[in-house]
Amino acid sequence: MSPTEAIPLLIVVLLIISIGGGDVQEMSVTFQGDNTVDSLADVHVVAGGTTTVPGDATVDGDVYVIGGTAAIDGTVDGDVTLLNGNLSVRDGGTVTGTIQTYSGSAAISSDASVGRVSQFEAPTPSSSPAQRIGAFLLQFLVLGAFGWWLVERHPLVIENVGAAITEHALVSGVVGSLGATTLLVLFVYMAFTLILLPVAIVGLFAEFLIILYGQAVFGYLIGTRLPIERDGVATLAGIAAFLLVLELLGLVPYLGGIAQLAVAVVGFGAVLNTYFGLQRFVPVTIPGGI
Repeated sequence: MSPTEAIPLLIVVLLIISIGGGDVQEMSVTFQGDNTVDSLADVHVVAGGTTTVPGDATVDGDVYVIGGTAAIDGTVDGDVTLLNGNLSVRDGGTVTGTIQTYSGSAAISSDASVGRVSQFEAPTPSSSPAQRIGAFLLQFLVLGAFGWWLVERHPLVIENVGAAITEHALVSGVVGSLGATTLLVLFVYMAFTLILLPVAIVGLFAEFLIILYGQAVFGYLIGTRLPIERDGVATLAGIAAFLLVLELLGLVPYLGGIAQLAVAVVGFGAVLNTYFGLQRFVPVTIPGGI
């Protein structure tokens, strides 16, 4: 799952928890790898990889699946909510609460024990070609409008961020990975303080917008290499090409996801390094260094 998909779904999880009014003290998130758990936080979010509750384990807490795979062989004393990804409750597995599915794939064995199963009926399947095309066009319209506005009204801003990407990709990637991860953890923990919950939601939304900002700049960089004279039109074409490449990368197992993540963190870091494009990024030099 790419960051642009994970952050909005994390916001949805926080909103669901807030509306439910549950007493949540701790939250954990898994993004990648194979994870076997014999204990859970009050809320555990599966955002990627595979998380397995083994057959001999009984865990307390609610599980939200927003990407990757959750496999339950043991007992989950709580609710399980599937927003995206895959969920399987295998033979002998137990969920004492409700399994609520909105999207994704759920496989519940007939020999499993589940308190209640509830499924949200969407008007069309999430994987339908029409919906994927609609989501692509919506993202293109948003990024295209933003990129056009930047190029036409604030060309120096987008040039500064673009220069940070092309000339200092490694530094931008390091800053982006550290910054995005730190902010994500901070906002998630802030969400469980009632007073700071609105701030956490706004912060996660802002982080999502920064990622989109970086994507618009990648489109601009592609557009500058196209044989199109008008900068605004070139940027639109570049953004369309960039989004198409991202879609194609998503079809490649593992490597495609890594490439999408790398693009997101480099763009995120470039935006931060240039103070949102307000100044040119110049790496700090150490006097007397080699």
